[in-house]
Amino acid sequence: MKNKIAVFVCGSGGAGKSTFIKNNLNTFAHIDVDIAYEKLLIESGLGLKIIDFDEEKTKYSYSLFEKAKIQNDDLFYNSVSNSKNIVIDGIGRDSNIILNQRKYLENFGYNTFMIMLYVDLSVCIDRVKSRERVYKQNITEDSWYLAYNNIGTYKKEFGDRFTLIYNNNKFELDDFIKLKDNKNLI
Repeated sequence: MKNKIAVFVCGSGGAGKSTFIKNNLNTFAHIDVDIAYEKLLIESGLGLKIIDFDEEKTKYSYSLFEKAKIQNDDLFYNSVSNSKNIVIDGIGRDSNIILNQRKYLENFGYNTFMIMLYVDLSVCIDRVKSRERVYKQNITEDSWYLAYNNIGTYKKEFGDRFTLIYNNNKFELDDFIKLKDNKNLI
């Protein structure tokens, strides 16, 4: 496939990444460890209320998360080998991982972009509390700081292929197109 595209959509838990992807990039292969993790949590009978897990369930859920990471990596590499357009949905907490994935993708002919969805911490906390997979507030807080401390690095590395979106409210595709001035992404 010519002009393959890989988009990293990053931001804190509760930033609206999955909703943004569903509304704007739904034809891309969606790489997100949370999809596999939630499926494994449900299949195991643990459910999605991580906030209520006791120590034993928490330990078991960690093993499921490790299994989900392997499944997610398999999906990533299969999507690349099949030359699919890819959207990678994640917090962006570790810039080295993102930048290594970017280099790998570019070596396979992908044009890479990053969209960072920024949301105020209080909004992220409220959004996480209202969804099916709920976890402790300190996890949301940690992901918020880890994601947004990397904005400068991502802006420098991706240059004009980096877009920061303030996503406290509903975001529409028309707004995104105006924001990017139709530059090679959609």
